Amino acid sequence: MSGNNLVLPIVLWGRTAPTHCISSLLVMDDFSTIITGCHDGQICLWDMTPELQICPRAMLFGHTASITCLSKASASSDKQYIVSASESGEMCLWDVNDGRCIEFTKLACAHTGIQFYQFTIGTQKEGRLLCNGHYPEILVVDATSLEVLYSLVSKISPDWISSMSIIRSHRTQEDTVVAVSVTGILKVWMITSEVSKMQDLDPVFEEESKPIYCQGCQSISFCSFTQSSLLVVCSKYWRVFDAGDYSLLCSVPSDSDQSWTGGEFIAADKVIIWTEDGCSYIYKLPASCQSASEHFRSDVGKTKEGSIPPLIYSVVVCSDKQKDGGEQEEEEEVEVICLRPSGFDSELYTPKQLYQHRPLEAPVSPETLSVSSRQHEEELIG
Repeated sequence: MSGNNLVLPIVLWGRTAPTHCISSLLVMDDFSTIITGCHDGQICLWDMTPELQICPRAMLFGHTASITCLSKASASSDKQYIVSASESGEMCLWDVNDGRCIEFTKLACAHTGIQFYQFTIGTQKEGRLLCNGHYPEILVVDATSLEVLYSLVSKISPDWISSMSIIRSHRTQEDTVVAVSVTGILKVWMITSEVSKMQDLDPVFEEESKPIYCQGCQSISFCSFTQSSLLVVCSKYWRVFDAGDYSLLCSVPSDSDQSWTGGEFIAADKVIIWTEDGCSYIYKLPASCQSASEHFRSDVGKTKEGSIPPLIYSVVVCSDKQKDGGEQEEEEEVEVICLRPSGFDSELYTPKQLYQHRPLEAPVSPETLSVSSRQHEEELIG
């Protein structure tokens, strides 16, 4: 019967399956789905259990070039939409629940970063995608149609944007877009309710442009706990700025063999910074970076690169080669070093204790963590 036709999609490839060498990764807000994009242009959906068991669910085909970035495209838990972009300028809107490609477009420029932005007009909620990449502006795209609505443009020193962050205001109707260019210049745009309604190509110019000397910016994050600090992570250092006038409050260099790739505030006085090789470090910020302290901004103008905040936790991945029947097998193990606030006299936790005391609200189970031996811990600290 024609009304009961069943259509089954079939994907065929050669003698070997796609390699799926990951170029971009996105974890959904419910921590139950992981999306990965690869250099071959495919996208894979993975289901993740609370025990961190990961199983592939679907492979999506819609791009002809390497995936450069992924972002969520909706705030609803019922309709989980994501958007993907490729090196050739392609953009696809996907339904995570069934893997359907809902919308497709192709632009003349390639995106390297996309952030979802939702706002309210009357009683209706609208979604926008803020895109940056190999072009000297930020494109504001409709999250449903993928149509470019307007752009955030620089009057002073226009250049490619390395990273950006959206600062949501709880006090006013104005939100702020903060970005850092490849030359280390901080740009600030204001998004008001009138700007959000715009649906033409009239540009919106920056409110402020200030050199902060952060070349090669990897990420920007805003402290939602205090709404007074901004974390800027570059490959060789990370810095904390006052979100009011963007004065430098703290600057921490990386070790010679490390490259920072991102960071976030996990508390009003703590940040987590991670490296390209999978290591993470949690630092306690000095009093000069904490707005609730009487010493807030006390180091403005005299911050030194060598003053390193106390390290509280470090999570590293090591490889152990064990011989089994004459053959060597490489096993990766996560080692968690728990330090006291002073930075000395490190303290060992059992995996269960660490899970109970961990500061991050992430789906990590005690069984997935293993604590290193004291000898190896002292070697790392020393």
